[in-house]
This record gives sequence, C-alpha cells and structure tokens, in this order.
Amino acid sequence: MISRILVTLFGGIWKVKKKCLAKGSFFSKFYISLYNYYQFEHGSSISYKVNHGEGLVFPRGMKQIVIAEDVNIGSNCIIYQQVTIDKDLLTDSTSAQAPTIGNNCVIYPGAKIIGNLTIGDNVIIGANAVIENNITDNTVVK
Repeated sequence: MISRILVTLFGGIWKVKKKCLAKGSFFSKFYISLYNYYQFEHGSSISYKVNHGEGLVFPRGMKQIVIAEDVNIGSNCIIYQQVTIDKDLLTDSTSAQAPTIGNNCVIYPGAKIIGNLTIGDNVIIGANAVIENNITDNTVVK
C-alpha cells in the first residue's frame, strides 16, 4: 500500500520505470528501489528493463507476474495475473534467451512462456497454457 502511494506521487508506475532507466541520474537508485518495492508488494517480478510498446495493460493489476529483463513485448498487449515470461535458466539449456511477444497479444491467467520463443502478432494464449514453441501470427493457443 505504501509503494502505491509513493508511486502515485511520482506519476505512476510507468513514469517510475522510465526514471529507473535514466542513465547518470542521481536518483536512479531511489527509483529502482521504489519500483522493486512496488513489485514486492504486488508479489511480482517485472524487471524495469523490460522493453514494451505503448498500451501494455495488466487488467487485474501487477499480481504475481514474472517478466524477465530481456523480454520484448509489443504494443497493445494484455497480460493477466500469474503469468510468467522468462528465460530458461537451467544450466544445460540451449534457450537461455528471453521470449519476444508481438503486438496485440492477450495472455490469460497462469500462462507460462519460457525460453527463446517468438510469439507473433494478434495471438491469444489461454489460461494456464505452457508455450514451448514459436507461435505464428493470428493464432489462439489453449
């Protein structure tokens, strides 16, 4: 609750995120700490280094969402609670790179996208889906 108030005072979570990335900023460590505290209070781990387009929406708030720092998310995407978008961090993994999500995608609760994958534009990923392969444009995954 405290982080929500502080984030609001600084213009919202996306403005705090932008201030985290300001190189050479005297206050960047403060903004990074505030951003991380906000994530902690929401049970999430969404890196401030995530590259995303305009219109990224979390309809249920940033609740229990994990998004790794190297993930690229396109414009106008909707991500529900308990979604994981991450690298495959196992030592014998050949897919240690982060996924890329296209534009206009909807990712429903509980979906897991892990590894060096590309999700095309206009893709709908159903609740609790586990994505192991690239997904082409205009596809619905259940």
